[in-house]
Amino acid sequence: MNAQRLDLPGGATLWLGRVEEVEPGEWPALYAQMDPARQARCDRYRREADKRRCVLADALARRALSQATGLPPKTLRFAQAAGGKPRAVGVERHFSLSHSGSLALCAEGPDPLGADVQRWRPVSPALLRRAARAGCAGDTEAAFFAWWTRQEAAGKLTGSGLRLGRLPAGLTFWEKTLDEPDGTYSLCVCTGERP
Repeated sequence: MNAQRLDLPGGATLWLGRVEEVEPGEWPALYAQMDPARQARCDRYRREADKRRCVLADALARRALSQATGLPPKTLRFAQAAGGKPRAVGVERHFSLSHSGSLALCAEGPDPLGADVQRWRPVSPALLRRAARAGCAGDTEAAFFAWWTRQEAAGKLTGSGLRLGRLPAGLTFWEKTLDEPDGTYSLCVCTGERP
């Protein structure tokens, strides 16, 4: 499995994988290394593309945590913390997963963090107006998806989930826009004190 690693401030890393770069024969092995609860989560997806993004995100988490801790990827076990946040059992590292379109990502670090990736798609004028009322500064797809990924990443950091509105003070965002063969993506990693 190919994956791109980006080093982030504070000792965090971002691992980015592309579904089309996973060889067809690799999918069964990536699925088999998952623990049963993670397999069940991925199995709930009806579309194969969604299931593959879920499997890839899990594989990226295993690679990131393995590199950070020296533990073999297959031995890592995941559970859910408060608010549904994933955590690695017995590992003092934090991670956050996201996937959209052909991309999956895992942000990993020594401190709590949240991450999100979104492929740009047309946004209705009504949604742009609602986003503006909730604090989005702009009425373009670029502004909307930058704002949206910040909202999602902050919700994953805090464990509160998506709450559209002004973000609490004390959060730090690392953001990037990617142009991929299947479209443009916004991604965001959020760190900082829990509100």
